[in-house]
Amino acid sequence: MKHSLNELLDIIYRYYPRGVGITDDVDVQLRNATEEHARLVAARIRASKDDRWHVMLRRVEGRFPGMVMNESLHLPSGGCDGCYSFTLDLTETTGRTLRFQVSFLAPYYIIHGSRTVEIVKQLRDVFIVDFRGMHFRVSQSPLDPRFISNPDHESPRAVTIKREYVTFELSPDEEPYANWVAQEIEAIFGCERMPPEVGTALVPEVATGLRIPGEVRVYDCLFSEHEWVKPSPSDVPAPGVSVDVTSLTERLVAVLTVLRAHHQIGILLDLPRMIQQLPEPYRQSFGVYWSVSTDGFLHKDKMLEELARMRPHDESRKTLRAMAAKRELEALVASWDGEGEPPAAMVAWASSFLANWPVDSVADLRADLP
Repeated sequence: MKHSLNELLDIIYRYYPRGVGITDDVDVQLRNATEEHARLVAARIRASKDDRWHVMLRRVEGRFPGMVMNESLHLPSGGCDGCYSFTLDLTETTGRTLRFQVSFLAPYYIIHGSRTVEIVKQLRDVFIVDFRGMHFRVSQSPLDPRFISNPDHESPRAVTIKREYVTFELSPDEEPYANWVAQEIEAIFGCERMPPEVGTALVPEVATGLRIPGEVRVYDCLFSEHEWVKPSPSDVPAPGVSVDVTSLTERLVAVLTVLRAHHQIGILLDLPRMIQQLPEPYRQSFGVYWSVSTDGFLHKDKMLEELARMRPHDESRKTLRAMAAKRELEALVASWDGEGEPPAAMVAWASSFLANWPVDSVADLRADLP
């Protein structure tokens, strides 16, 4: 190894800010506004123009035609990863695909495949339902008749979860392929292979795109984010049950209808800013998938607090209309006594609002952008 672990951490901290925007959650906007993140984006763009990468890729593709997939096409936009990455499809010979990654933040590369582990977990008192284009996670028992009509008490209470993780162990049949590519990488980039005991070391005080502090490893920062260590049962959260929307009680349908309208207003007010922050190549293909957690009840004080925090981020036609809808919902919530299920007038308003603001409003917001 050319560097000690402490030296590698010093390199990582040049590109990943320590402790910035990290409280109970991660403030991605604050983190992305740092000098370190700007340095990381610049490194990605610069790496995309490095002739060595294109030379090596051509050589590997020439040696193994039809078996190579370039996983670094996103680098010119400055998004994702600290490495070049490509896969070699060996499924017809060894049954696996190997991934080769070359860091452009430090002089190291890695070669790995994947394995799958099966973990049996008891289901939690949580159920998941897709409702009006939004993914709701309801922290209640799927056997509770307040939320589920005719609950199935005979349903299994355990499930087998399959998790894929990285393995650096190669079979004898894979070794010749890996060795040939490794020689090319070392000759062209002058780097060396990073051992797992170094790459899987944890990086303090840093968050990445998919990982929170305490979970981030050296590999996540210098290469890309994967499941680098075989997960144990304690590492895998117990899942909830997925239920069909037709199984919901009328009371829960009323609650989710109001919550869906409430979150749609927030989405419409915040999306212009989110889209504007995207690199230009991604704006037209930008898609969204929204997930919300709830206990299955409306909470008046919490809703008023969240509505009060909503502010438009521009003055487009869409955000002005959304602000008017926000005021209407705010008035309905304020006049409600906060007890029991939402009043019929609130549910009727939410249903009408959602009918006039379809989920594909994202496309309309894109049209408003310069």
